[in-house]
Amino acid sequence: MNIRKELKKIVDIGSRTSLVLSEFLAVIAGKKPVLIAGFHSESGKELIKSNFPNLTLFCGEIIIGNKQKNLCVISRNKSFAKQAIECLYSDNKKMGQLLGYPKCCIEKYLQVFNTSEISTNSPTITHQSYRNAKKCNFLTNNLFNFSSRIDCKKEQSKLYSQYRGLNNKEFFISSWNNLQFISHIPCSYDCKKSIKIGEEIDSLLKKYAPDIEKIIRYTLSKPILFFDLFKLVVFDGHLKGDILYYNKIIPPYFPLENLLMKKIKNGNKVVVTKSKVEIFKNNLSLFVYQKKNETDGFILDFSED
Repeated sequence: MNIRKELKKIVDIGSRTSLVLSEFLAVIAGKKPVLIAGFHSESGKELIKSNFPNLTLFCGEIIIGNKQKNLCVISRNKSFAKQAIECLYSDNKKMGQLLGYPKCCIEKYLQVFNTSEISTNSPTITHQSYRNAKKCNFLTNNLFNFSSRIDCKKEQSKLYSQYRGLNNKEFFISSWNNLQFISHIPCSYDCKKSIKIGEEIDSLLKKYAPDIEKIIRYTLSKPILFFDLFKLVVFDGHLKGDILYYNKIIPPYFPLENLLMKKIKNGNKVVVTKSKVEIFKNNLSLFVYQKKNETDGFILDFSED
């Protein structure tokens, strides 16, 4: 089977595999050496094996923390797949290379991770990517592809479940976790190498799944009020200076404190300073959220120019 036919087949069966469409397309097209995937059922694995016999799949149960996860390594290259299995969760640098991440992003992630006692779902890394960028590019928006970064804490698993429940019915695409052009944490949200990867994936989606590409592009190219990976708000709006003007919030939705979410829904303007997040309705202040620190609430403007 030629690559073009394989790419078309991915779109046809993608919703039955639980794989992230953009990542699977990248592997088949040779843009990504290795894909790490979790399957909800054996039928998903069998679909991949029967439809793509030239792919290598190494599957097994992995212990992460105190939780057992069923993961598969998928690659066109058997050697790459074997290397990925051998260094899974033991050599982050090598794993990043096999997953096709830019060198600058791997090094920045390891620098932050190794020099501070933070878990990988901390807002610290996102804040650094934001601070390192002159202008956020929507192609590097990685904020909705975080499921692989969940640790085993009960509270985080609960939030993740809430997130899934809020959004499963919001998109006609196979899964809301298809909302990504890149699968890594960029060193900055204007990283040229990350943007190039995003452009390549966007091009594949435009050609083979144009309806899905439109939804992904629309959703990723929006301003976002970010608290952490489980608490953020996506706006249909625009940033003017330091003020975010908006008409409404859009999916994907995240579980936020009820009072804060209620005020955001009633407002049309957000102003963020170092110490607070303030919600307005025109010039009337509706609510002030006092920030715990600099990373506890900031705006990432992924709007297209």
